[in-house]
Amino acid sequence: MAPPRKQNGNGHSHSGDGDLRLSPGTENYLLCLYKLWEDDENPTITQLTDTLRQLPETEGLGTSVPSVAGMVRRMQRQSLVDVGADKRIRLTKQGLEGGEDIARRHRLAEWLVVKLLGMELHQAHNEAHRLEHGMSQDFQEKLVERLGHPKRSPYGRPIPGTGEPKMPADALTLDTAIQGEPYIVDRVPEEDSQLLKFLADSMIVPEQPITVSEATPYLGVIEVATPHNKVSIGYNVARQILVRPETADAPAE
Repeated sequence: MAPPRKQNGNGHSHSGDGDLRLSPGTENYLLCLYKLWEDDENPTITQLTDTLRQLPETEGLGTSVPSVAGMVRRMQRQSLVDVGADKRIRLTKQGLEGGEDIARRHRLAEWLVVKLLGMELHQAHNEAHRLEHGMSQDFQEKLVERLGHPKRSPYGRPIPGTGEPKMPADALTLDTAIQGEPYIVDRVPEEDSQLLKFLADSMIVPEQPITVSEATPYLGVIEVATPHNKVSIGYNVARQILVRPETADAPAE
């Protein structure tokens, strides 16, 4: 792992192997903005604040609206984001490149934790936050090789630089799936470890088959069937799970 980095006054840090890198705080902002960009969302300050609050407390970010607004202004000065007249935050070309870099390290760290260290899926996201900031380029290359060149994270999000699209063309959210039709789980939300544990225990994880067996919108509940069991989930959870038709070609891991 790369040696600790020394931060300078511009919000950048040195990785110890000669690379100039953004501060961990800035990287966390870019990771959140990059994920929102993948989901075709350009957030307001308030929406970005809500997203940042999903990060582990160990990241030590201030998540009041004024502190987030201050950080966004700093990132504007660094040419990482633009804030339009509509008050929405958009990544610049430089910001998008920075977002891709930290998202790649984060998603490789998730695989490191799950595949090489054997930790549970619901633990990997938070552990990856502890590891992502310290990865040198050489370390990433060795890790990719050891992992077998994965193209998507354990939760289904694409690993930047592998050519995977940010969203599969035929993907849809589980709450809109047709009852009785076979689907494959494509992506699950990774931020809530308790929800993740429930989904993993229910085998609602990427590349697993799933079918909506009963939908009751007036109760806000969907019953889904996997090869292992039937389980009821709320529509608010189903909206966060991406699936694709079972006949679609499976993406590379």
